[in-house]
Amino acid sequence: MNSTTEIDNLKREFIFTLRKKFPRDSSSSIAIMTVNLIRKIIFRENPKTMTDLQVSLANHCKRLHAAERSELIIINIGLMISKLARDEVLQKRGGGEPEPLYTLWRDDDETTERLRTADMKKIRKDLQASIKELTTEIESSRECIASQSTELLFNNDIVMVHSLATSKTMHAFLTHAVKSGRKHRVIDIVDEEEQLESAPDFVTPIELYEVASRMPETSKVVLVAAAYFPDGSCLVPAGGHQIALLAKRHCIPVYVLAPFYKLCPFFMTDPDSLHSFRSNTLPFDLSAQMTGHVDCLHPAFDCLQSDLVTLFVSNTSCIIPSHVNRLKEDYYHSQDIADY
Repeated sequence: MNSTTEIDNLKREFIFTLRKKFPRDSSSSIAIMTVNLIRKIIFRENPKTMTDLQVSLANHCKRLHAAERSELIIINIGLMISKLARDEVLQKRGGGEPEPLYTLWRDDDETTERLRTADMKKIRKDLQASIKELTTEIESSRECIASQSTELLFNNDIVMVHSLATSKTMHAFLTHAVKSGRKHRVIDIVDEEEQLESAPDFVTPIELYEVASRMPETSKVVLVAAAYFPDGSCLVPAGGHQIALLAKRHCIPVYVLAPFYKLCPFFMTDPDSLHSFRSNTLPFDLSAQMTGHVDCLHPAFDCLQSDLVTLFVSNTSCIIPSHVNRLKEDYYHSQDIADY
């Protein structure tokens, strides 16, 4: 079996794994799966130069994302690994300080020639080590975000959260605050009636229609991001927009838990193209009668504008929405973004 066939099989298996799992795996698990897939692709393709590696990564990530349009993490991880390879080449060849991300020009001729002629054999081991470090950082991101709960949640706070049952990061964030001795109340907004009975002991579950009546007694709102963008906007589970609007009306801060691998380097020009829809929980007979007559939309995400978010809680610190554009310089390179 040649390398091309092996790579196609790996990608096909990756896509099938994403589509088979219901409910969906956690975002950190998908990010780690993507890192491992790209590492195997690099090992089997054995690119000769940095240019070959960048072209290969871009092509594979575009095809994988085309198969799963809602998984923006695939693009993020591909561009992160491309920056890691670029940094390794420039470090080996004595490159200078990296240019700021907001520069409007591309790499100069000297840097372009250095990348084009770089021998990948010399940096292969270092690149593999950098990819392992990226995996470790992804695995530890949940604990890093959870550790910041003691800086944001205080005694006697009344915290309203959403999607606690489906977000391991949110659960770790609240659990760490409880274990640290914080005495606060947690109001969890659930999507289904079954979740009312399965809520943790430290949580008071309510349904979405009760949010308006409970918001005046709330002191803080915590949401979890499915993705966030350089303009400070983000995608949150459906219902989050209504919650954030009510919080703004009552001058209540909104914190959004946002691991670094969910930071998308592109501005979201068309929010509707990113909205994936879930199946409606209607009886089969009723669904059969309404087929072709009524469109029952059940979106999975809401888009929050930057003015509805107080802080993004990332791995290392809390970031205001206007500084998200500066944060992406740590994980992406402007040339990779322009070429993609």
